[in-house]
Amino acid sequence: MRALWLLLSLAVISALPYALASNQALAIKETSIKESAIKRITSQYPWYQWQTVGQATLTWGLWDIYNSELKTPTGKYSGLDTDLALIIRYLRDIDKDDLLQATNEQWQHLGYSKQQITPWLTTLSAIWPNVKKGNRLIFVQRNGIGQFYQGTQPLGKPLSKSLTRSFIAIWLSPKTDYPELRKQLINQ
Repeated sequence: MRALWLLLSLAVISALPYALASNQALAIKETSIKESAIKRITSQYPWYQWQTVGQATLTWGLWDIYNSELKTPTGKYSGLDTDLALIIRYLRDIDKDDLLQATNEQWQHLGYSKQQITPWLTTLSAIWPNVKKGNRLIFVQRNGIGQFYQGTQPLGKPLSKSLTRSFIAIWLSPKTDYPELRKQLINQ
């Protein structure tokens, strides 16, 4: 019995370096895969590496609705027409129709006409999903053209310049309905 235990112990001890080497190789491979994925994502979506300008939470009554983050290539906000990414992480489930209604109300507050708003809402209705708690919608503006993403997946096609500008104005226009949120996002 003692000889069997000694033999098993030797077998385990002699296999240990191979197991450790195998684990190291696996860890290196996993790190390489992660680095490769990060490089692929940041080359396709450079805004992932942009710097944060500011962050804010929208609260309505007693409820936190979403956290938002504004990013730019430099980490500084220099106007509505600059390259930027607005990342919104929802803190509750919100139906797409409720998002559209809130967007419509904000555009009316900013003074856009019904003739302008109607086609914009039609476009957004075709691409926006219902959002669940924890979902992130990302709006990226590059060279005046906007694109929505859910994670790294584009939602719909790139937006017109007028829809791009009007959408980002909801958060960043000096006339926004939420001036404190704007100040936090643009870091003022």
